Amino acid sequence: MDILASLPKKSPSVMAVLTLVLIASTLSACDSNPIEKIQSLTEEKYPVANMPDEPLETPLEINIEPKRLAMTSSWSAGVKDDGTLWTWGTSGLLRETKTGQDPTPRQVKGVNDAVAVSGDGSHMLLLRKDGTVWGWGSNNEYQIDPNDKDTFIEELREIKEIKDVVDIVAGSDNSLFVLANGDVYALGSNNFGLINGRTAKHLDKPTRINGFQSIVSIDLTIGSILALSEEGEVFTTGLRTTQTGILGIEPKRNDRGELYYPPNKVELPSKAVSLADSNGRVVLLDNGSVYSWGNSVNGETAQGTTSKDFSVPTKIQGLNKVVAISDSAANTVNGKLFIWGAYATRSNNGSSMNYYTNPIEIMNNIHVDQFVRGNSFHGFIDNNGYAWFWGNNRYGEKGTGKVQTEEYITEEKLLTPERSLFNIHANR
Repeated sequence: MDILASLPKKSPSVMAVLTLVLIASTLSACDSNPIEKIQSLTEEKYPVANMPDEPLETPLEINIEPKRLAMTSSWSAGVKDDGTLWTWGTSGLLRETKTGQDPTPRQVKGVNDAVAVSGDGSHMLLLRKDGTVWGWGSNNEYQIDPNDKDTFIEELREIKEIKDVVDIVAGSDNSLFVLANGDVYALGSNNFGLINGRTAKHLDKPTRINGFQSIVSIDLTIGSILALSEEGEVFTTGLRTTQTGILGIEPKRNDRGELYYPPNKVELPSKAVSLADSNGRVVLLDNGSVYSWGNSVNGETAQGTTSKDFSVPTKIQGLNKVVAISDSAANTVNGKLFIWGAYATRSNNGSSMNYYTNPIEIMNNIHVDQFVRGNSFHGFIDNNGYAWFWGNNRYGEKGTGKVQTEEYITEEKLLTPERSLFNIHANR
């Protein structure tokens, strides 16, 4: 295991360097290798995943539970088991506030048939029991209403011409829908021609994506889509081969002559049960192992590097018996919560980026039912229905009833999950 690759990388200030030298000098009096001692102290606080390569005793089933928690860059929303919708944070709350901000989760009036919610960037989608989808927030790429030039929609608005939806995903400038028959539809930006090779700036209506059939779950990031079929097969699209996870496939040309990769099947060693799409693509297999591929510039693949891209699915070492994943987190059967990727901290000496290129443990004795991701913070719902978040809380997105007031955010503060006031159970 490359210990140095798993440690956070920072832009050292003069004070930080002096502090390191002082610590090393102090330790050197009693330790012949003080640098290794410092590293061991760091790993003691956030241990790197080093689990035996053993499969789960009982194979996992495909996870198609409706999304009950969602986040944008400034607000969050949750769906309770009685069908009510709750919001908190800043803007996009669908309810009156004195200042446009409320860090306490409160119910949105008039919604009692909600099934799922999804958010990213600055817009959200709501799936209702009748299979219709409603959206609110940013409409800058017409990801909610292609017939409205308003860039922000402040009320719930039905997305026309789409019915029988069972899964939703809100991307930064797109909306995706999985229908009951397994087809996938898209709305929003199509500048790259990823949707069927046509490069109209915006889709004028929800448009079926050719090549996706029998799909039960989807995710997307800019320039790629990741889809899971009812048989546990993974299909991808992308603009680069590293996004597809497949070697040797021939790209097609869109109507501007630019290259892109239409949906193709990714080869994996066993059945997939869950997936997440970001710069790094992450897939959970039924035996509890986790595979990733794609860009590692911020440690997104959890492969111990920021300098190498992975063109095909590669097992994340030391991470086994996993039962739930996001694009940058995993929960094991024994209740350990591991994370990876980039996190920005702020101190008296300025800001720095920490790159966790291997999974590190930040919590134990916790059992995740569902992960969710945001722009500067992450979260999950535990098996008791409570929402938890780690990361920034500048807009009250965590739903703790408080807004982040500290000017400086330490690594420990950033990586410590906080329990929200929101619970998916109606009686809590």
